[in-house]
Amino acid sequence: MSAEGPGAERRGRRSQTPERGGDAAGPPGPELLKALARLDELLQTIGHSRAAEVAAASALAELDLQAFWRAIDTNAWWAGAGSLAAETLAENPGLSAADWELAVREFRELLAEIGEALMDRGAANPGISSWVLAFRNWNASGV
Repeated sequence: MSAEGPGAERRGRRSQTPERGGDAAGPPGPELLKALARLDELLQTIGHSRAAEVAAASALAELDLQAFWRAIDTNAWWAGAGSLAAETLAENPGLSAADWELAVREFRELLAEIGEALMDRGAANPGISSWVLAFRNWNASGV
């Protein structure tokens, strides 16, 4: 356990471990792949229009590493109102209020994990750090 206490890494202190994000030229770590797979499942479950995009990006991890890293570090995922990150603010598509709240919290958590892995690599989209901070704060405060 670090001097910062349990969960410090998840609250924002980042490490450079290959298990989380992978090195700059290498494959993604297992935690990142797991987060991407779960994000794909979640988006499919709620019928989200961007599920196929997440699945396609994930598939690139085994086909073309450079294309994989570019796909998940793009403005389409992290910049502005049309980004995947902004989709966490979307209207409820018809789930119960409780189910929608759980889905949004998980959506935010998964994107925060993916964003942190990208930041760990050192070549992240400029919008990522703001989204990760917002997602962590919103989930911690129950927004």
